[in-house]
Amino acid sequence: MTEEEYLSLKSNIEIYCDILLGVLRYTPVRNYQSEEDYKRILNRNLKFENNDDHHRLRACIDLTEDTQYAISEFYKNGLITKSEGQGEMYLRLYGVLNAVYLQMQSTIELIELFKVPNKKKISTALKALKVIDVRNKLAAHTPNYTNDINQGKSKTESYRLTQTSITKWGDQLIIVSSYDQIEEFQLVPLMKIFTERIEYYLDIISEKGLKLFPNKSEQKEWMVNRLNFVRKRKTW
Repeated sequence: MTEEEYLSLKSNIEIYCDILLGVLRYTPVRNYQSEEDYKRILNRNLKFENNDDHHRLRACIDLTEDTQYAISEFYKNGLITKSEGQGEMYLRLYGVLNAVYLQMQSTIELIELFKVPNKKKISTALKALKVIDVRNKLAAHTPNYTNDINQGKSKTESYRLTQTSITKWGDQLIIVSSYDQIEEFQLVPLMKIFTERIEYYLDIISEKGLKLFPNKSEQKEWMVNRLNFVRKRKTW
């Protein structure tokens, strides 16, 4: 199997995670005298603020990759596989919605670590995506969702998902609020908008990470090849 064939089996987000893991692994650390000294030099070379931020980076990489496995599983098999019980539908729906939320959180943390400009604006925009709103209403704050009205006023609502609206691809999901307001949405398009946004920011983060390697090297070439590959098939 060629390198390109191998990469073609991975999602774009998985490849970005490979790049960021390469940044962590290949950032050079020289002339250290102790483990604490190693951590200090590593985080200084990564341009991080704290001596344990490399652990934070690794946690974000792992979380982004692990949640992508769940999201990719949804894209492949939807909300129903071979089970005939309703439990699987709810398990997969709640699971993928929370995977989306966790992936958003890890991306915001990466933006902070790599000092991507306008973090607050980006964070607000990501949290405003419709799929995050759906997650909050169906898989987090379902019985006590705080809905902003205007001029700083808010009201607490509860939501329920109509059981008969769940299909394999979530293409006609219906939410009913305690005020009898009805929302109908298609899950796949909302998920794809989210994935495109995450890819966009992971690309920016990966490029910033590669700037830590000013000189040519085998390791940098390995990472650059992956970045070029994913950019050829990007959807944003």
